[in-house]
Amino acid sequence: MTTEPPAVTYAFDNDVSEAANQLRHIGDTVDPHSIAVLDTLGVKSGSTCWDVGAGSGSIARWLAQRVGPHGRVLATDIKPQHVQVQDNLEILRHDVRTDPFPPDRFDLIHARLLLMHLPAREQILGRLVEALKPGGILVVSDWETSHLDLVLDSPDENGTRVFQRFLETCLAGSPAVGIDPRWAARANGAMRRAGLTDVTTTVHARSWAGGTGACLLHRSNTIQLQPHLLLGGFTEDELTTLRELLIDPRFVISSYLMFTTVGVRAPERP
Repeated sequence: MTTEPPAVTYAFDNDVSEAANQLRHIGDTVDPHSIAVLDTLGVKSGSTCWDVGAGSGSIARWLAQRVGPHGRVLATDIKPQHVQVQDNLEILRHDVRTDPFPPDRFDLIHARLLLMHLPAREQILGRLVEALKPGGILVVSDWETSHLDLVLDSPDENGTRVFQRFLETCLAGSPAVGIDPRWAARANGAMRRAGLTDVTTTVHARSWAGGTGACLLHRSNTIQLQPHLLLGGFTEDELTTLRELLIDPRFVISSYLMFTTVGVRAPERP
């Protein structure tokens, strides 16, 4: 573990005031899907789990409840200040790119909206596989952000054009901050090549009206990214229009496609 993480190239920063809102909106948008997948895996009492890039810690807390007092959950993040303390939940500052991995071996490792941000994602994936116990399960969830036809209904054509431009600007800027917009769809093959078995992928998306879920997440992102958006040609008025549209219940979008891929480390042969 480390006491002073190196500079990062993430698009977003947990230290800024808007980060808590952003993490909450991520949870509102994707926690039901993540929990539904984890629930099918039968996380048992007494299990050891690692939530990598824990964000707000919502999934780590759910896991801590499932594993009970005889289990253990490790929640790590490069800036873990938004993870709330809970019984049998250990919180550590950790940079999965550079820091030594925990010495433990885990029954389950969960990594959501992490590997899409890391250029060395396949090498890190291999190390996560090594951190599993034989028979342990790896769950990787990321958004596929190259598909931008997300608007399902809108009361404002001009606002819709601004929203579309915002999505296109985020997509164009992805490589500069290490994001691979199409990685999620390749995770299945990468996990097979890393030696996992029984690899399956679930693809999830749903509609969100203004003022809820994914709309509020995009709104939060416009706040965090405002300096870059202004440098990229957006005006203050356009950002105001966009933020008002994203809380208008008449505006309805689809979330990005979330690919959740699950694989099992093969049991050791006798």
